[in-house]
Order: sequence, then structure tokens, then C-alpha cells
Amino acid sequence: MKGDIKETSADVAFRCETRLGEGPLWHPDENALYWIDLIGKRLFRGDGASGAVTSKPLPFRCARVTLVEDGRLLFSFTRGFAFGRYDSEDYTPFEASAIIGETERYNDGACDSRGRFWTGTYDVELQRPIGGIYRFEEHVATREADGVILANGLRWSPDERQMFFADSRPGQLWVYDFDADAGRVGARRLLVDYAGTGAKPDGCATDADGCVWIAEVHRSRVARYTPAGALDQVIMLPTRRPTSVSFGDSDARTLYITTRNDVMSEGDLALEPHAGCVFAARVEVPGLAEYRFKV
Repeated sequence: MKGDIKETSADVAFRCETRLGEGPLWHPDENALYWIDLIGKRLFRGDGASGAVTSKPLPFRCARVTLVEDGRLLFSFTRGFAFGRYDSEDYTPFEASAIIGETERYNDGACDSRGRFWTGTYDVELQRPIGGIYRFEEHVATREADGVILANGLRWSPDERQMFFADSRPGQLWVYDFDADAGRVGARRLLVDYAGTGAKPDGCATDADGCVWIAEVHRSRVARYTPAGALDQVIMLPTRRPTSVSFGDSDARTLYITTRNDVMSEGDLALEPHAGCVFAARVEVPGLAEYRFKV
């Protein structure tokens, strides 16, 4: 405990070497965690009981997978989506996703309680605010917000009156007003500003208290912020670049954390031998469930 901020640490949950770990997703039916190596183009699966890790190659770079109500997975390939399964090499393109510009790429996303999939995009050069926030409702796609450089974490408060959204460049965590019935975003306010800190916000998750847990790249930690933007708790990691988080296990009180090990020297890897692994930490407040895409 440092002052009023609780500090704990995370341990290795799944040993792997992901160059850019992203999109952790707990699958309650399988008691397993899925995650992506975006650069390595692989989908990983970690068994929650044994800790065993398996993986499969992917045809394209992928940001995450999302559960679908019919049992399939929705693959968020960076240029368009497809439906598929872990144990199959067959993919069915999701044609509604073919709406982004040539220099946009899809990144993180999640489903709301109505089964609509929300995702953000980014500028392939990571310079211009040409990205946006998109909503997919069955087979209809709409662009709901503009002015994004590098879209990342996207989740909701327990009452779905607020939507959290991270723009990793320049480094801001926003809160949008959200109308769950209409599926629309409204005005936004800045929750956490990372300007000048050297850290970047990445993937996030929310808990039953309405707090947001966010991976802070270059800070070696995952931070919990209250709905008012106050830092409440941190989970420290033995590697500098955590990338995303997801609640899992039967009680939704294990926070899984992906990391990355790309662009690291031999010296860096010697100091951070578990960079690229998936970590886990137990928390007091359970996380919110991941909803499934309605087709």
C-alpha cells in the first residue's frame, strides 16, 4: 500500500512468447483464455485448469477474437472481420466490416449487452486522427465517432450509461455518454491524460464497482481508476509493456494481462525474461461479463 493506493503484483499464468500480445478473452464455456499475437499472426488458447497452452496460425494480423452467440468466434483481422472457430482453418468473411479507409486498421473492441459489436480503428502511420469508433449491429455497420489516432481499450460501466475508450496516441482515456437502448455515443470527457508521462493507455476492462482497469505501457503496471478518474489500485508486472486485460475464472476475479516482447534487445530480454507471457492477478471486485455478438 502506497498512501491510499493499493499495490499488488501479478504472476505468470500462461508461458508463451507473444511478440505483441493482445485481445485476452475469457471463454466461460471452455474454462479457457484466448489471446492474440498480432505481429506473429497466431491465436493462443490457455487452459484454465491445467495451464496448458496451444496455438494456431492466422492468415492475417488480428487484434482480438469475440464470442458469437452461435458458438463461433468473430476474428477482428486488422483490415476486416471473419467468422471462424479455433479448431478450423475455414473463415467466413463478415462483409459489413469492409467499410474502413485504405489507411485505417481495426483494433480492440467489445460487445455491449444488446449484442452489438463496437470497435475502434487507427491510422496505419500512427500520426493522423483519421480513425473512428464503429458499431456493428447484426450486418449493419455505422461510424459513431471520429478523431481517433490509435484506438484501444473499449468497455462499459455496469449500467451502460458510460463507455470507456482509450486513444493510445497521444495517450488519453475518455468516457463517452452512452445510450444502450439506441446504441449511440454522446458527449465525452477526459478521464485520464497520459501526456508527458511516457506511458500509453492500452487495453482495458471494467468491474462491478464501475472502475476501469487499464494496461499502462512503459509503466510496468495495470491501473484501476474510479469513475471520477482517481487512481485507486495498481498491479505491478516484471515487464515494462503490458498490453491488455480481461477478467476470467468462475468468479470473474482473476485479471489476465497480456504483454509484448517485440523490439527488445538481448539485454532487455535478459532483464525481462517473461516479457510476452500472460500474467494473472487476483482482485477483490469481480469484472463484468464479456457479451456475445448477436447475428
